[in-house]
Amino acid sequence: MNYMNVKIKQSTWAILFAFSSLFVLGLTDNIRGPLFPEILNYFNLSSVKGSWSFATTSMAAFMGTILSTYFLKKYSMSQLLWAGIVLMFIGMFAMGSAKSFNFFIFGSSIIGLSIGFLAVAQNLLVTESISDEYKSRALSGLHAMYGLASFLAPLLAAAATAQTGSWRTAFFAIALICFLYALIQLAIKSDPVFFVSSAVITKKTDTVGSETKIPMKSLLLIGGLFAFYVTAEIMIGTRLAQYMRNYYSMNLLESSRYVTYFFLFLLAGRLFFAFKKINIPVKIQMNISLVLSIILLIAGLNSHPIVLTIVGLTMAPFYPLSVAYISEVTGRNVRQFLTYAMGLQSLAVVSMHLGVGYLTDMLGLFYAFGVGIFALVLSLICLNLHPKKLF
Repeated sequence: MNYMNVKIKQSTWAILFAFSSLFVLGLTDNIRGPLFPEILNYFNLSSVKGSWSFATTSMAAFMGTILSTYFLKKYSMSQLLWAGIVLMFIGMFAMGSAKSFNFFIFGSSIIGLSIGFLAVAQNLLVTESISDEYKSRALSGLHAMYGLASFLAPLLAAAATAQTGSWRTAFFAIALICFLYALIQLAIKSDPVFFVSSAVITKKTDTVGSETKIPMKSLLLIGGLFAFYVTAEIMIGTRLAQYMRNYYSMNLLESSRYVTYFFLFLLAGRLFFAFKKINIPVKIQMNISLVLSIILLIAGLNSHPIVLTIVGLTMAPFYPLSVAYISEVTGRNVRQFLTYAMGLQSLAVVSMHLGVGYLTDMLGLFYAFGVGIFALVLSLICLNLHPKKLF
């Protein structure tokens, strides 16, 4: 079949499919936030019980990151990416079809596995295919796709629900996108193909197959600077709509608009860093991002809620910068550090969802947002206290 023989340069393939798959992941990851109150009402759930849908996804994502390390010993990164998209299609279709909360949870767990697979594949495709000179900007561009999808997800959630009267429509729409993506990836191959390799050569002096014993303290602190930040970003993205409904009596459309503003600022910030080269050390940029985000998050909770959306602008550069920073300071051990960081991220997000659900039921969502402030402070500590010699 001739249409299966389309080939493009390997680095171009890596950028094209890493970027597009992260866009799909962003839609999937952010569609539940605006629809969370509808899902709670449909299944008649409390906030803490409903939080299990998010927590289950994060626990499964942790398993996905672990399984991806074994997967990459037998299969290539492109195959890992395709497997993640297929799992995402299955999970979104299951969640959209769910008649019981238990089946909804099952779909959430499949989504989690797919996110674990995709997160590892996407970041490694870029860090291993792009030169150090352009890596930070390429990663900002990559994660701008997440920002774009996050910006569009609330619009899709509101429009799909308004058109059909059912929150399920948005899940089916994303399942269809996953299905089409999987077909396109099958039709376009990289040239040369991605080989199966558990060891990556990043410098000519590196030896293939060597694996350095890394101290747990190094893994925890490097993983922590990444994981705790992600916890804060996900908490805002998934709970902002509920916050606006609880404290400002907004409906689905109005509350979704605030989530859209947050992700619009996130997108704008990442696009800026993708096109603009900043001549400031990466670590200093990361510190500025965290400090400003903490200040604005506190200010937003104590003033007009529009300030909570502006936090997206100050948070924007941190995720891509952290991936570039980890790649920079860990060298040929980047796979071990990144995989561990993503696994730790998933566990931290589980704790966040359950903690926020509990605090929301006990004290109110205003106090639950303190989890986000605490997470950013922990990320700041990990960034500045990790050992200079990591292994």
